[in-house]
Amino acid sequence: MGASQLRKQLQQRQREVGDLLGLLKQRRPLIRGNAYKLRRKCGKDGCRCQDGHLHESWVLSVPEKGRKRMRAIPEGKRAQCQSMTERYRRFRRARARLVKLFAEILTQVDELERERTVAPPL
Repeated sequence: MGASQLRKQLQQRQREVGDLLGLLKQRRPLIRGNAYKLRRKCGKDGCRCQDGHLHESWVLSVPEKGRKRMRAIPEGKRAQCQSMTERYRRFRRARARLVKLFAEILTQVDELERERTVAPPL
């Protein structure tokens, strides 16, 4: 690949890095975990859940000390918890993309160096 093509690709990656950093620099809070609806049986005889009408509640699954812990989400906080966990997932995806992007950039910079390096005059 030629030096001009490498510079063009580096410029495209530079723009992508800028976009990712913009996402990562946001100040909105994040929650590490996953919010979801839990459906279960209570085990009481004669309860409607025995007929398939399971009890539902919203929970937040949060990693703690290497294990997942479930926390009940208060009634009015479900949308807020869902948006904060989604922001966390977007943050982590952007971070992972940034790691790959920097590896690609370094590879291209090395290739650009090889393209531009000439033998010393004798």
